[in-house]
Amino acid sequence: MDEEIPELIPPNAAAEPESEPISAANAAPAAKPEAENRPDEADKIVPATILTGYLGAGKTTLLNYILTEEHGKRIAVIMNEFGDSQGIDQSFTSVDNGEMVEEWLDLKNGCLCCTVKDKGLKAIESLMQRKGKFDYILLETTGLADPGSIAAMLWSNEELGSDIRLDGIVTMVDAKNIRRQLGEQAVGEMNGAQKQLAFADRVIVNKTDLVSSGELQDIDAAIRDINGAAKLVHAQYARVNLDHVLSIGAYAGVDPETLPFVNQHGHHHIDSSISTVALNAPGRLHWPAVDEWIQELLWDARVPLVDATDEHREMEMLRLKALLSVADFMPVGSEQKHAQATVVVQGVREMYDSFVVPRPQMTESSGSLYKLVLIGRSLPQDCLLKSWATLLEKASVQ
Repeated sequence: MDEEIPELIPPNAAAEPESEPISAANAAPAAKPEAENRPDEADKIVPATILTGYLGAGKTTLLNYILTEEHGKRIAVIMNEFGDSQGIDQSFTSVDNGEMVEEWLDLKNGCLCCTVKDKGLKAIESLMQRKGKFDYILLETTGLADPGSIAAMLWSNEELGSDIRLDGIVTMVDAKNIRRQLGEQAVGEMNGAQKQLAFADRVIVNKTDLVSSGELQDIDAAIRDINGAAKLVHAQYARVNLDHVLSIGAYAGVDPETLPFVNQHGHHHIDSSISTVALNAPGRLHWPAVDEWIQELLWDARVPLVDATDEHREMEMLRLKALLSVADFMPVGSEQKHAQATVVVQGVREMYDSFVVPRPQMTESSGSLYKLVLIGRSLPQDCLLKSWATLLEKASVQ
C-alpha cells in the first residue's frame, strides 16, 4: 500500500534565481523574540518550523497546548490532515456543522490556526496576507509526510522567500513505540520513522513516563545512531519549552551544543540503513575545492576523489551540516570574496547553501569544532573518510 504523501511542492518548482540551479538562497539571520521590533513587523522575516512525527507521537497534544494556553507567543499554526482524519483533534479541524476549516482563525491566546487538506503552500501564501499578527509559523505534517520535501518547498520557493525562512525540522517520537516503528521494514524505500529522524534538527522524545530509564537510554542511542547532529529533549504529555521548537535557527547556523561532538555511530542499537558520518576539518580549507567536493557529493550522488563502486550507487544523502574555516570564500550571488571566513553549510537532499558566520569561541570542551556532518542512507563510511582525507591534503591552506 502506497504512502499518502502531501503534494506540498510543485514538481517544477524553481530555485532562487541568484543561486546555481539547485542551491538554496542565502539564509537569513535568526529572528528576534516576540515583542521586539513590533513597529517593523510587516517587514520582518518570519521563521517557519516543520513539526513531524508518526501518529500517536504527541503532535496533537503539543498543538493543543500551543493553541489554548497563555504562553505569550504569537504562533500561526498550519495543521495538515492530508487525508488522515485522525491527524489532529476534531475540535480543531471542523466548525460550522462539521465543515472543514480552510480560513485562518484568531484564537484567544494571540495565536492563529488553520487546517488544510493538500494546500500547504496555499495556506502559507494566505497567511502572509496577515503578516504582522504572528511571530512564528508552525507547519504540522501527517505522520507519513516526508519532511525533506516540505523543507525544500519552504527553502526554495521564490514567492515566499522574502517573507519567511526555514527555521528547522522538529520530530516528535513516541517513546513507547519508537523502537518498533524504527524496525519496520519498508519495501523499496527508507523506513518512514528513520527518515523523519534523519531530517530532524530537534527531536522530542515524548511519553517518557511509559518507559524505564534503561529503555530511554537505548532509545536515545538508537536516535543518535541515525542522526547524531540533532538535539534531543525528553517530554511527558508533550510539554516542552517552546523555545526548543520555535526560532531555533537550524538553517541560519549550526548548533554549538551538538555539532562539535558528533561522532561516528555503528548501528549497535537498531538495524538501520540511515546513519551519520562526521568528517573533521582541523585546519583552514580552500573553499572552491570544498564547494566542488560538496557539489559532486550532492548533485552527482557520487563520492568524490575515489573510484566509484556499487556501494556508492546505493547512497542517498538526506542532510548535510558543516562549520568550516575557509579561504577564498565567495557567497552565492555576490562578487565579494572573503580571504578568510568561518562558514556554515546547510543541505537538504541535493540543495545546499553556504554563508559566513562569526568565528565561534574555542574552548577545551569544544570538541572538534570544525567539521562536516552527513546523514543519509547507505553511506559508504570508509569511502567518505578516504575521500575527505584526500580533500584535506588537496585543499588545506596555511
